[in-house]
Amino acid sequence: MQDQLINNVSDTALWIAAYRALESERPDAVFKDPLARKLAGERGFQMVAATPIKDHMSFAMVTRTTGIDRLINIAIERGIDTVINLGAGLDTRPYRMPLPVNLRWVEVDFPHMIDYKNKLLENEKPACHLQRLAADLSNDPERTALFTQLGAEAKRALIITEGVVGYLTNEQGAQLSKGIFEVPTFYYWITDYHGGLRRHRRAPELKKMLSKAPLQFNVENPIAFFSSHGWKVHENIHVIDEGDRIGRKLPPVKFPLNLFIKLFPQKARELANKTYGYVLFGK
Repeated sequence: MQDQLINNVSDTALWIAAYRALESERPDAVFKDPLARKLAGERGFQMVAATPIKDHMSFAMVTRTTGIDRLINIAIERGIDTVINLGAGLDTRPYRMPLPVNLRWVEVDFPHMIDYKNKLLENEKPACHLQRLAADLSNDPERTALFTQLGAEAKRALIITEGVVGYLTNEQGAQLSKGIFEVPTFYYWITDYHGGLRRHRRAPELKKMLSKAPLQFNVENPIAFFSSHGWKVHENIHVIDEGDRIGRKLPPVKFPLNLFIKLFPQKARELANKTYGYVLFGK
């Protein structure tokens, strides 16, 4: 059943939307996404039910959402006029965030994802100028042409690749990073980075669930990797720190990890923070 739920990277957007819906429906929700349940559909919730570490996944997705929300607001305060969300999936920030009305927001994804989202959200009104473009970002000439077009139309743009880089090979990740950096008007870049999830004791089960959309990007130090292309870290939010900020704790872990946390809380915190984070790069 698990192998049939996620057949490609686009399917994971249903999965993440379901997590946003479940968070939104909590009495103590840290954000509200009223469109998430409709976008996730039945399959999205089936994916959540099949997730082997669903509580840890929920913690990661909630903190990723709030952390990247914060980074977007920081970029807006620094004067961006355009947001370009690459591999936007079923993100709904143009509808749920209080964005400047004159902000231009561009979502880019595969044609079938754009069609699905346009159909379900055709009667919804975004807070800013929203445009959706269909493109295959893995196609080098198509991606280059898109970047050239959007770079010419923007004065000061923010690029978002939330939940995208993890599915790329190291070489593809480098090409994307360099391609974004080379566009003069692409001033900022938000991406998430991870390290420790695949070392979880139930990681093989998660890997099986994602067998048709595998996580491939695997470098020792993602921040240093992207910094080598010219990017400078402006803000770096760590998963445990963000959890503390929004009042959420990492779900309980079992022996012997729980003993290590009890005996060495500071070291455990440092290690946990290295497993996942969200960064705002700038030039």
